[in-house]
Amino acid sequence: MKKIIYYLLAVISISNLSFSQETEFKFNKEGFTDFVVTQCEGKTQAELYKKALDWVSVTYKNPKEVIKAQIENDYIRIEGSSNSLICLNILVKNCSNATYQIEISFKEGKYKFDVIEIKQYTETSQYGTGGWSEVKLETTELYFRKNGEIRGVYKYFPELIPAYFNKLNLELKDFILSDKIPSKKSEW
Repeated sequence: MKKIIYYLLAVISISNLSFSQETEFKFNKEGFTDFVVTQCEGKTQAELYKKALDWVSVTYKNPKEVIKAQIENDYIRIEGSSNSLICLNILVKNCSNATYQIEISFKEGKYKFDVIEIKQYTETSQYGTGGWSEVKLETTELYFRKNGEIRGVYKYFPELIPAYFNKLNLELKDFILSDKIPSKKSEW
């Protein structure tokens, strides 16, 4: 009898782990989190979509340029930029301009926040040509040694990249759950 109970508990635990959804981005030897799902109890799919569009309008300087694709009440794809998302350790902390694409998909009571692409800009140097190149986070051989330690040049990746997208996702969630749309000018 004890074996049966133990077996059932083991099966339930394993099934819960395999079907659980990430709620926060992480970057480690196993890779970068594919996407996160954020719960917004009591919000319909249409409400989530509308509030996310409002968030883009308030958050980004040129919202019409930031929105790359959208299907009403289904998803929004945006492209943003940052000068502190990708930083390398080359003698000192050296950050470069980066762009990213995020797809936000909606279902009743939740949304999926998916980082589709990250690109960084590299200046032309004596060692090669510069320009935009994709930062591939699906595999980690480039960033981590076989013993699991992060390579020195990429030491900021596990901290900065997840923190950036977790902060952005938290801002979106707070905006969606708020009943107010903040005005850009408080006195006019």
